[in-house]
Amino acid sequence: MVQLPTRQANNFDLLRILFAWFVIVSHSYVLNGDGATDPLFEATNSTFLFSFIGVKGFFIISGYLIFKSMMVSASIFEYLVKRVLRIFPALAVVLLITLAAVYFIYPSTLTPFFKNKEVYAYFIGNLILFKPHFFIQGIFSGLPSTAINGSLWTIEYEFFFYLFILLFFFVRSHKIFLKIALAIVIGIFLMVRLLLYNWTVQTHFFIPLEPLFDLGIYFLMGSLLSCFHFDAINYKHTIAAVLLIALIAAIYFGVGHTVVYVTLPFLVIYLGKQTSRVATFVHASIGDPSYGIYLYAFPLQQFIIYWFRPSTLMLFIASTIGAFIFGYLSWILIEKKALALKQYFLERRQ
Repeated sequence: MVQLPTRQANNFDLLRILFAWFVIVSHSYVLNGDGATDPLFEATNSTFLFSFIGVKGFFIISGYLIFKSMMVSASIFEYLVKRVLRIFPALAVVLLITLAAVYFIYPSTLTPFFKNKEVYAYFIGNLILFKPHFFIQGIFSGLPSTAINGSLWTIEYEFFFYLFILLFFFVRSHKIFLKIALAIVIGIFLMVRLLLYNWTVQTHFFIPLEPLFDLGIYFLMGSLLSCFHFDAINYKHTIAAVLLIALIAAIYFGVGHTVVYVTLPFLVIYLGKQTSRVATFVHASIGDPSYGIYLYAFPLQQFIIYWFRPSTLMLFIASTIGAFIFGYLSWILIEKKALALKQYFLERRQ
């Protein structure tokens, strides 16, 4: 039998890994007490941190790919099964592993570990997403940040938008209406973000509104772009070049944080849709460890600081290596196996 050549994969897996690494870069400075700065912050006139691009990039790609997943799901149940299996098993494991590690540095002068309500609040609150709990008294108390895993704050917003786009499930066959509806919602989010910013900062429903309207624009822009046949867009290379120039100019003139909403989504999807040998290798040999990298990096950095008090450079190098190892193990041992259960749950419901 003739062996067909391996199809070149697009860059989405590679970009997600890169974006997870961007968060490690910024956190190496922040968690080590150097403040909210990194090389990108210096290079962009104090406009963008690497973590800013990393988190926003994650939401853009999620909006693009998850909306496509919703569009092809046979039912809401199937869609939700896929989303739950993608988020919660790896999250539960990292919470348990982190608590196990915390146990060994828990001060003996405090309430016994297994009687401390904060221990259970950390696990349950972060697992149910919408009551995040980042601290346990006495843990990392001498460090610049006392959070155990501060990166978990974004996951509740990620899952919120998994649920939010179900509003479009029953009109998904009406492509023109779908694009118009998404554009209107994005317009509303942009107006609230730009005109009612102070209100979003001061208002808290079941989740804080300021990040909701910020991250939501990126997620929904990714969703809107998924409604187009991206490869068939005329002059997409020219559009990408113009948007990149516009973003650079906006950074120079000090308005980058506004222009980024309409430039970064297209640029990220444009790069993600490209193919490369590196992306093909990553897709075939490594998979998608980005979620695991993101989950483990923050607590790993905190433990490295707690034990070794390294320089920022050494923290960055050590945490990059460690997070990539833990992320890969999470992907092959937890996430891939969890996703393989999708068919089991779908068959059980029939």
